[in-house]
Amino acid sequence: MRTSSLVVMVLASACALSGHAETYKEKSQRLTASPKELTIHVVDEDGKPLAGARGDSISFNPKNGRHGGDDWVADPNGRLICKDLPYFFTTDMRVSLSNSDAAAGWKSYDVTVTQQDFLHFEEPKLTLKVTLPYVRKPIPLKAKSGGFSHRRVNGLKDTEPADPRLPDLAITEVGYDAELLEPMPPHGQGKRMDFTIRVTSVFRGFKDAWTERSAVVDVNRGLDTMDEGKVRYGDWTHSVTYRFPNKGDGIILSAQFWPYCKLTVPHKAPEEGYVEELTLKEVKDYHSNRANLSNYRDKIKNNGLFLRVRTQLDKDGNVVSAHFAKIVSPRGAGNGFMFFYNPTPNDRNLEYDFKTNLRWQELNPLSKEPPLWDDTYRLHSN
Repeated sequence: MRTSSLVVMVLASACALSGHAETYKEKSQRLTASPKELTIHVVDEDGKPLAGARGDSISFNPKNGRHGGDDWVADPNGRLICKDLPYFFTTDMRVSLSNSDAAAGWKSYDVTVTQQDFLHFEEPKLTLKVTLPYVRKPIPLKAKSGGFSHRRVNGLKDTEPADPRLPDLAITEVGYDAELLEPMPPHGQGKRMDFTIRVTSVFRGFKDAWTERSAVVDVNRGLDTMDEGKVRYGDWTHSVTYRFPNKGDGIILSAQFWPYCKLTVPHKAPEEGYVEELTLKEVKDYHSNRANLSNYRDKIKNNGLFLRVRTQLDKDGNVVSAHFAKIVSPRGAGNGFMFFYNPTPNDRNLEYDFKTNLRWQELNPLSKEPPLWDDTYRLHSN
């Protein structure tokens, strides 16, 4: 349970109340003392309401430190309506399939929304729409958490210099071998370049005099260099560009993305629509807005990408053979991501079986699957 900083996380903008502009404190007190109502519209992947979907909520009362919660069932329109008494806030809600579907043997990738991501009560009523994807056909995939694990900025106490191959405040381009899940040399052990990842970071300045002064103070105290201060306090535009040199290969931004469950993108990669180059941007502000379901795709870390690689075309340009992969939950511009690759040609299924990992088996041929305590290739998303 996460209960810290919930109740005072409200908009600071003023509104009219009793003839005067409502202050931040007054709005916080009004919101806290009001009964709350959380409505979640639950739909399947086709947008059809899921009647009977179950919700399990946890609530918190910051006034006395008490916890509560209840179970909720969606009505015929797929609506879960969770009501809290005054001074209580729903802090966590888990949504799962209906009792009838569970009894029939179906499984789902349960939805989890919390105060840390999407449960931001700015008024007593909050409405969200979520997709509850069902488990269909999980299969073994090559999978690995990847990224550029190099320090890009020097600290005053660092004994080794920052990696010159990945200088901060500059452009970085790295090739990637999709089958081996490895960057190309000198960054990794890749052998065949399927695509490149180009990262560009542009420093836009400090948001205000306070953030700039904070950077200068840290430098004067010997805690940071000015480059580190820019990274820590400054405003940035990061962009990442994916390029595919092989004809027929390409990438596509998933039309659907579900950041609140383990299956973050649909089960299958699209058959068509791939482009040779795609750029995503992340505007990073020191005073950043909280994520919500209306803006969560604005951040690089909240996007899912499908890839088609090693494509073979006939004389008319039709796809004869190809491999499909996906990148999910990139953490910043190239700083980390989860990569999944289907080694079977022409199989667009990318629903990862968490119990079996082909990449782990390559490195451990005498074992059937990773032991429970080995999380090297056990990924938290799918």
